[in-house]
Amino acid sequence: MKNNTLNGKDIVDSVLNSYAQVFFSKSKLLAAFLIVISFFDYGAGIGGLISVFIANTLARFLGYNKYFLNSGLYGFNALLVGLGVGLFYQPSVPLYILIAVAAILTFFLTVVFQGVLGKYGLPYLSVPFLLAIWVVALSAGDLSALNISERGIYTYNELYALGGQAFVNFYDFLETHIRSSFIRIYFHSLGAIFFQTHLLAGIIIAIGLLIYSRITFVLSILGYSIAYLFYHLVGIEFNSLGYTFIGFNYILTAIALGGYYLVPGRVSYGWIILLLPAVVLITTSTQQIFLTFKISPYSLPFNVIVLMFLYALKLREVRPKKLVETPVQLGKPEKNLYLYSGNLKRFPSAYPVSASLPFYGEWTINQGHNGEHTHKGAWRHAWDFVITDKNGAQFKGSGDFHEDYFCFGKAVLAPFDGTVVEAVNNVEDNTIGDINTKANWGNTVIIKHNDYLFAKLSHLKFHSVEVKPGDQVKKGQIIGRCGNSGRSPYPHLHFQFQTTPYIGSVTLDYPFGHYLLKEENGFTQKNFDFPKNNQVVVNPSKNEILSETFHFIPGQRLKIDVEVDSKKQKWQKLAGNFELEVETDVFNTTYIQCPQNAAKAYLYNDEDLHYFTNFTGSKNTALYWFFISLFKVPLGFLPNSKINDSIPLNMMFGGILKFLQDFIAPVFLFLKVDYALTMKESGDILSSGDIEMTAEITKKIFGREAGKILAEIKIGQEGKIEINIEFNEDKIKLICQNELD
Repeated sequence: MKNNTLNGKDIVDSVLNSYAQVFFSKSKLLAAFLIVISFFDYGAGIGGLISVFIANTLARFLGYNKYFLNSGLYGFNALLVGLGVGLFYQPSVPLYILIAVAAILTFFLTVVFQGVLGKYGLPYLSVPFLLAIWVVALSAGDLSALNISERGIYTYNELYALGGQAFVNFYDFLETHIRSSFIRIYFHSLGAIFFQTHLLAGIIIAIGLLIYSRITFVLSILGYSIAYLFYHLVGIEFNSLGYTFIGFNYILTAIALGGYYLVPGRVSYGWIILLLPAVVLITTSTQQIFLTFKISPYSLPFNVIVLMFLYALKLREVRPKKLVETPVQLGKPEKNLYLYSGNLKRFPSAYPVSASLPFYGEWTINQGHNGEHTHKGAWRHAWDFVITDKNGAQFKGSGDFHEDYFCFGKAVLAPFDGTVVEAVNNVEDNTIGDINTKANWGNTVIIKHNDYLFAKLSHLKFHSVEVKPGDQVKKGQIIGRCGNSGRSPYPHLHFQFQTTPYIGSVTLDYPFGHYLLKEENGFTQKNFDFPKNNQVVVNPSKNEILSETFHFIPGQRLKIDVEVDSKKQKWQKLAGNFELEVETDVFNTTYIQCPQNAAKAYLYNDEDLHYFTNFTGSKNTALYWFFISLFKVPLGFLPNSKINDSIPLNMMFGGILKFLQDFIAPVFLFLKVDYALTMKESGDILSSGDIEMTAEITKKIFGREAGKILAEIKIGQEGKIEINIEFNEDKIKLICQNELD
């Protein structure tokens, strides 16, 4: 276990991230912007820093989670309290003692709500700040040793003290030329998040948001605009938002739900439009209630709507594909979106179990979903499988006998690990052309994977079933033989998924996890897909060399040698010898890191496929080229088979194109990166030679090719990986060897 002590970098990270977390970010640049504007009122700025240091110090010495500490999650609520209290009173020793006490209170409220709301998978947002600031505000009448702040009365004098006459002139220019109340109140609402009343504070925050995240910037405008329109629609006076600390509720709600806790998209944007009027109503109504106590509701409306909506989403039985909670928080809406858009097909949340085809070898679907003869209505999501020859025939000879059919007597396999809940073995096989309507499903096995997913395999051969109810089975285990029992005029295997354990249950629309589809020029690997009528499909055969090579274990070391043939100095710097390490993070996610440059390549292995899922750090590294070349590798395959995928576009695109894409990414992606891996004929899994593959990475703009990278990959029996990469006129060679003892 790693040491939990903090070094200097940890302390700086925890402070900066405490500021950035107010906007659900860990951007150091955005944090710098926020620290600067917090000192527009020096009392608030000092109060905020004191609070952050106290909260983070408590978290450190009491032994709380280092990841949460470094991420600023223990400090941002205390920061807001320190800013608010520091703004309200004149600087003095009693004030800073009060801020220290409030910071301690806020920290423990943070821990409490982290535990309480965390049980339901909910964030605590700024609830600790609300309770602490209200406690201080309600005590204000008895705090006789503190003097109410006079700052803000003489704005220009304070600006002069901050930046001299040039600063005053610049601010006066802004006040003179920004006359639109819509724009002014937007900037005031942004500034109010950090308790600043200056127009300039909101402008600086807006610039910081634009640099940090285009999606966040757009959402801030969207949330504010919807509220503005609703205010005018129902006749609520809007200009008060320019001098009260409540307008930010609309901005934060839009950012939280539109781009942070939900994957950004058209649907999440649509829900912002629907929910913002409710935030307006809660804001105006709570204002009236809180006026009685002479305090502000602050961020209460934002907290109520966001927590209510997120909790409601937790209770869904069916999770729509287009309204998805962020599976892994990457700290930036663009990264969440680009990663999810690629991983949606890899790890569809609706299909948590990867089921394999229930047989060996090549089989043909002679009746799929919504079949011509059966598979209709509530039973439409099913497949009938047979074996055919190269001419498409199911049998040899006359086809009058069971043994004439290629599939008769062939092994039938369990599609996933589970428990046998039903096994019928005593129905005799029909003569060819006859059917048994009394025992409609014939000999049948039903396997339970969990309380919501069962598989039923029917028309099995008489007395061929090898399991009984209660037996535990493994994926790929033989459970019986293909037969001709029940309502079956000729031998075939009926297969369906269902949600209940009974023979005759209605079908479930659920895909097979990973299988190979036979095509004219070879095989294409399909992932979480539905085989269609007349398609020929086969299970990939697992290859031990690939399984061992891509079985990365925490603590494992990989030695990688890089050779470069390029005239460009940028690529020449890649040459050298490096040592990579396999580690896991706090979420138990495996990654490979390069200690020399802190780059990390995150990966996933489901025993059928190796995936790289994400990359962080410098892209001008050997690990990056290792990442994109081996982005997706099947651990089982057939010669000349192919697998396709998409690499998150932010891994390959940058500059102005990526900047422009960010603005409209939730609505439309005009950038794309295709990944295709082809197994060569020489990589026959039955041979003892090396496995050879070719990876093509194609960058596309509006569907047109904008660049291609070709990687020739060779994997030896000893686990040695050799990758030869070509793009433009440049060549990079990677030789990777497992160094695990």
